[in-house]
Parts: sequence; C-alpha cells; structure tokens
Amino acid sequence: MRSPFRTSRTAYAVAACAVTTAVTLGVTGVAHSAPAAQPEQTCSPATLTGTYLFAGDGLSVSGASSQPLAFAGSEHFDAAGHVRGTSTSSFNGTITRGTTFTGTYTVAADCTGTLTIGTTLHFDLYIAPGGDFFTYVQTDPGSVSATTEHRAIRT
Repeated sequence: MRSPFRTSRTAYAVAACAVTTAVTLGVTGVAHSAPAAQPEQTCSPATLTGTYLFAGDGLSVSGASSQPLAFAGSEHFDAAGHVRGTSTSSFNGTITRGTTFTGTYTVAADCTGTLTIGTTLHFDLYIAPGGDFFTYVQTDPGSVSATTEHRAIRT
C-alpha cells in the first residue's frame, strides 16, 4: 500500500515544477511585474515627539572590574531637540528612584541621531522613520548599555 503522504508530496512537487516551468517559459496570463518602489522616508527632530518608555541594563567598566547597572523610566521629546524625563536606576545593587533629567537631541534625515542627558551621558540613536520607536547605544567610555524605547503617547 502506498503512503498518502508520499503521494501528496509527489503531487505537490509535480505541481510546483509545472508552475515553475510556466513562469520560466512566460506562459500567457502569468503576470510579471517589478515590486513598487517605496518612497524614501526621512527623519527630523520632529520625528521624536511624545512620551517614550525605556528599560535597559548594562555594565560600568573601570579597569579590569565591572559593575552591573539597570534602569527604567519615561522621557518626553518635544519635537524640537529637547528631552526631559524621570527614571529609576540600580547601580551595583544601589537603587535610586525618581531621578529627573533634561537633555538635548539631534535627528538627521537618515534617521540617525544623538542624545545627550545633562552633560555626562551620550548616546547614538537609530530611529524608526515613523518615530514610534528607536534604539540607542551609550557612547561614553566605561559604559556598556543599549536599549530600545517605544512611544507610549504621541503629542
């Protein structure tokens, strides 16, 4: 007795081969079209607008030692290069709650940018063209952290 699985698999293989042959030979009725060109999306400081939520972790490295860190909070981007927020952090197990901060940001047309919190924290940004989320990596020597932020409220 022949297995129905083998028959089905053989039938599918023959059908796929016939369709491939028809497309290759250009059988009448088979539509050929190139994918539609997508409009290039650009970014600006206005791409980041509203309140974003974040959470991340990383390390603070000094010489041969490193200490774990974690952070979470929210921040509001004003669409004009300014940010303000609040966060909770854990640095090697020491918890600090309700820290407020302000900063500045830039956004280039290619949807990359920078973020500076106060005068001591610096980040490179990679932004989704619609601004609904972005990723970043901290660029300060001795810091190892990266995360993604998601927009919670559009303003």
